[in-house]
Amino acid sequence: MKKFAMILAALLAAVMTLSACTFAPAQTATPEPTAEVTAAPEASTGDDAALEFSVTTLTGDTLDQSVFTDNKLIMVNYWATWCGPCVSEIPDLIKISKDYADKGFVIIGVLTGDDDIDGAKQFIADQGMSYPVVLPEAFFLDYSTDIYAIPTTKFFDSTGKQVGQSVVGSKSYDDWAGLVDLLLGQVS
Repeated sequence: MKKFAMILAALLAAVMTLSACTFAPAQTATPEPTAEVTAAPEASTGDDAALEFSVTTLTGDTLDQSVFTDNKLIMVNYWATWCGPCVSEIPDLIKISKDYADKGFVIIGVLTGDDDIDGAKQFIADQGMSYPVVLPEAFFLDYSTDIYAIPTTKFFDSTGKQVGQSVVGSKSYDDWAGLVDLLLGQVS
């Protein structure tokens, strides 16, 4: 029985290692934010005026609250270039982003715990990441305080309210598609 418990513990450790990377925000440097924030999500009363922000993506575009108000379901994926499970799910996230774009769904990547921003920009270009990637600032910083491992993914409705539970670990296309379908049904 003791041998079985040891094997089970080793198996669980291996699964956790393969699906998520540990993350310690206090030990990781993040560049100074460049966002303009006019209200924090915790002050949200459900009306769109409480969700106001403007951030610059790593490709130089501007991302603001309209990404929420223009969509039914927003998937926010906290990740890093040094995290194997994060990187392995990017092709599936790119495909989901394209496949669900006409259903009121969008993905936003949040580069978390990466000091090499220029390297991350090159990585984004090399991977062909078609969805916006931002630094953890403004709205995205406010919702990152409970993250202990990456990738961590959170879903939000058009008002900025979190939908469902946070998902820790990487998923396959089929797993993400099933969850997106379920959550789209809840916010439609």
